[in-house]
Amino acid sequence: MVIVYLDRQHCGKPSKPMDRGASVTPAPAFGMGREAMYTGYLSLLLEEKLLDLGATVFSVSDGEYRDRHRRVNDIASQFEGPQVYLSLHLNAGNGDYASFFHHHLSSNGKNLAEKIAARMESHQEKFPEIKRYLAKAANPDDWTRNAYYTIRGVSDPVAICCEPMFIDTHREYLTLPHLESIANSIAVGIFDWVI
Repeated sequence: MVIVYLDRQHCGKPSKPMDRGASVTPAPAFGMGREAMYTGYLSLLLEEKLLDLGATVFSVSDGEYRDRHRRVNDIASQFEGPQVYLSLHLNAGNGDYASFFHHHLSSNGKNLAEKIAARMESHQEKFPEIKRYLAKAANPDDWTRNAYYTIRGVSDPVAICCEPMFIDTHREYLTLPHLESIANSIAVGIFDWVI
């Protein structure tokens, strides 16, 4: 069995209570689109799919990121078996790709990121505007450093920074059916890795 920790980023930080991440206006659903709002929907859909598949799920979307990482490590130390931490983002920047970042020193992270990216790519017909599906090492010394900082404090579970779409480029995917497809791809990718 797998344990999955879902961390909806850009919300719940006492040091930045108004941080809601990237935004897009107009959004195709729910009015003005904020990253934290859509990652909230994604997190709920992902939790539902993971539970259906038999995973245990913890939500850790409050507190400073370092505190979340510490809490995840504390919980993870109480369990055996495969565990996954997902830092959930829907960034802006006009990219044409989906990316799943792993710690640059983690071979398990590389394998997990590849499984999730491959599973999402296998449903590419649902996302024709997403041109590439990347499993990428994140480290503090290059353009991947922001992704690195979202996962660097997690030591026990395998940590992935998930950026499955760009909120500005792929705004047509900001609907519950598309977010559900993304959630399904991520969840099944995790189970591909566990097996």
